Amino acid sequence: MGLDVLALLRRLGVSLDSGGSPLTGPGKISWIGRIHDLTPSQMDRGLTEGMEVWTAGQGFAPLGLPGIETWLFDVPRGDHLLIVERMMSFEIDDVNGRDGRTLTIWNRENLSAFIGYGVLDGEIKLLEDSEVEEDIAEERGLFSGDGPFALKPITDFSIVEEAGLDLGQGRPILLDGLVHVVKGKLKGPDQEHEIEGIVLNCGGLFKLHSVELLERAPMLNRVDIGTEDELNFFDLLSERRSEETEEGMGGLLRWWRFDNDTATYETYKVLVPAHQGPEPGPGTWILNGVTNVLHRNQR
Repeated sequence: MGLDVLALLRRLGVSLDSGGSPLTGPGKISWIGRIHDLTPSQMDRGLTEGMEVWTAGQGFAPLGLPGIETWLFDVPRGDHLLIVERMMSFEIDDVNGRDGRTLTIWNRENLSAFIGYGVLDGEIKLLEDSEVEEDIAEERGLFSGDGPFALKPITDFSIVEEAGLDLGQGRPILLDGLVHVVKGKLKGPDQEHEIEGIVLNCGGLFKLHSVELLERAPMLNRVDIGTEDELNFFDLLSERRSEETEEGMGGLLRWWRFDNDTATYETYKVLVPAHQGPEPGPGTWILNGVTNVLHRNQR
């Protein structure tokens, strides 16, 4: 697995709200959180209150300018910080912004400088290797103990209104589901490497970019909308990646396909926050608060 940027920023004292992620199209760039409760020194280093933080993650293929411009078209108005750990095939100054959207890009050097200033100013204590390992183990140990585990929602209620349904008639519920932590091989042009993904099994299979748990499950009615028995992760974990041509011109999109035969996984029972309301005709609608998928005509 690559660097856990969310855990790193929190370790560095940055307060991040991970609820209510902006809606953007699928791609390499993932939302981490929204900054709040800034310190004066953090403001001096370029962070702003309410800034949306994103990451392009680590990977073999460099990040290209077309991917940045496509992503930037979808982001909401405001300040945005994009942390890029992979190589970039463009200069930061080449990125054209959009009206009402301020974009700051941190590459590995910028991120290292932010960490270094925190150490020099005495805001960050250097940790022994054993402490770092314990912290990583804690981040990965979300599902330790007895389940089911209640997932933290990121509900976007506008989906219900856009469907012409009455949100006021909805009520909160919990959906029975499963989470699969999947490991396997992603195979690309002349290469392959191990990946790990998180898949929610609740009314279908859905890839999750991150998972947070509620401290305790709310006392709500539980509804079962079904889980998939045949687990094929090929479509969910395969992805298209941009690769530079030998001439260095543009980006070449190639498929990296997940080999389902190499998949191993651990499964955990979860409770998924949702809302349920009446359809205009028979049945009900259910909005999954983690995937933001609207399930219609449920019986």
